[in-house]
Amino acid sequence: SGAGMPKPEAHRAGKQRGGRGAWRRRHRGMAAKEVGAEGGSVVPNASWWSDEQVMLPGGLMCPKPPPYAAAKPQLPTGLASAETPRLTAELAKKHASKDNLLIATYVNFNRLDFALTLVMHLLAMGNPHYLVGAMDDQVGHALASRGVNTFFMSTGLTTRDTGWGTPAFRQLGLHKANLVLELARTGVDCLTVDADALLLRDPFPYLRALPDADVLTSSDYLVATNGYADEGLEGRSAFGAAFNIGYIFVRATAVEFVKRWSKACHRDPNAWDQNLFKSILHSGGRRGRSSAPTAAKPGNPRLQPMFTTSEGRQLMVGVLPVSLFASGHTHFVSRMAHLMHTTPYMVHTTFQYGGAQGKRHRLREGMMWEDGPEYYAKPQFLAYELDLPYSLVYPNGGKPGSDGTVPFGQRTTVEQHFALVHHQLRQLRNALALAQATGRVLILPRLVCGLDRAWMPHSGIFPGSAARLPLLDCPADHVIDLERIGRPEELLREHSFLCNPRTPASVRGSVVRLAGTPPDLRGGDTSPAAAAAAAAAAAAGASGSGGGGDAGDAAADGAVQPKLAAGAAAGAAKARTSQAAAGAAAGGGAK
Repeated sequence: SGAGMPKPEAHRAGKQRGGRGAWRRRHRGMAAKEVGAEGGSVVPNASWWSDEQVMLPGGLMCPKPPPYAAAKPQLPTGLASAETPRLTAELAKKHASKDNLLIATYVNFNRLDFALTLVMHLLAMGNPHYLVGAMDDQVGHALASRGVNTFFMSTGLTTRDTGWGTPAFRQLGLHKANLVLELARTGVDCLTVDADALLLRDPFPYLRALPDADVLTSSDYLVATNGYADEGLEGRSAFGAAFNIGYIFVRATAVEFVKRWSKACHRDPNAWDQNLFKSILHSGGRRGRSSAPTAAKPGNPRLQPMFTTSEGRQLMVGVLPVSLFASGHTHFVSRMAHLMHTTPYMVHTTFQYGGAQGKRHRLREGMMWEDGPEYYAKPQFLAYELDLPYSLVYPNGGKPGSDGTVPFGQRTTVEQHFALVHHQLRQLRNALALAQATGRVLILPRLVCGLDRAWMPHSGIFPGSAARLPLLDCPADHVIDLERIGRPEELLREHSFLCNPRTPASVRGSVVRLAGTPPDLRGGDTSPAAAAAAAAAAAAGASGSGGGGDAGDAAADGAVQPKLAAGAAAGAAKARTSQAAAGAAAGGGAK
């Protein structure tokens, strides 16, 4: 297929008698066959929570979607919004469960959609015991108008994205410590979560099974200390790793500790609230007394006595399992919950590389994010079959294991990784150009990476992690600069889009399939305008071919030539947008 380029098959969703739609893929992340590979070798799919295949409405065979992917009732809109109340003991107890448990988060207007997604998941699992702190008036009114239980937090911080490590991010830590203290003072036992730490299973049964725990925290530890057959708390070694307070459970019995933590945050506002949280747990409440973990007391042996109160009582502290209260690495890269064939309680979108846009896209890839119905049905789409040679994914031989990974010593080199990723990026660039020329939104394929990504030197995987290579479901933010694109949802859909139960059957069932691209794109006038016109003509011709499903197939034996695809993008009406997206895609491949 000319110039060493892959020969993708382009598939367009056309306006058919069955409505708007998209290419029918055999199943999510379809295993790609290498033409001419000995024995018909295929690149397998990544580990998934279920081995079951199901036929979704519209005729698409997919791996069974996880329970949290089910379509949910939309929150009401346009409700009258009275003045947002302040947090009081009365308000907290009103929304707490009968046994005094409450879930709390907090957002500014820029993260409104995170809060709405979190609330939709909570209501779908039958847990209405929550409160959302409104960090500005704008988000307070927006939350109230959607029927969300909310209270006002006077922060004075930006309504825009705070950005990790920025001064606003540090200030946010002070307000978080204040919030946890205010909640503890109300007398409720509260699970406080960052808005990007989505709850996917009801956590209350897990918390009720640990009545002796005063403090429970998630962790940035990247290895499950007790293996994947154990859903209990992490072992003692996890106490040496960084705690992640994006998900912390604090009983009212720990109010003295929280007060000390809050004071420390205000005394040193440039310090990281997360580090202070751990250091205060170690320091204790009485001068000169250390509270490093000691021998566990009777009860749960994985709870460690730490902070010593002024009355001499030690708080019992536990580290939640990193497989089920997961970070962005343990879930999306190491895929721990999938390997356990279960669903996690929580996924926190840490360890990613695309800012707030990267967080949203990760959650969309995992079928966790709640978009409005128009996201799944309104535009027309284009998808393509990714050419993914087995020899590029496994260049050093060896038989992949049951999860499709190879021993660490057989991982790709840096050069082999780039060869694999750039082979996919060239196809993605061409498909994005065609989508822009035809006025469609591109559905990404699942991407495969030979190596992990990290923000420091590494030997192939994030240092200290349990990741196994290759990454057969490589997060898009490992490869594409989603933050630079700005609003990637205007250009792209996640690879799992067609297998998401939220996507209407009319989209899956209304398909035009094009094998290759029209001959007009292989010769003759190769100017950008001509290339764009030819692509648009091909789209119009296929859209008018009639029929539904595959009845309107239009076949051609040519491949999209790289310079013509780039020209089509440059000559399209949305040139500025397409150039930025293509540049971000091409530039984001280098890790």
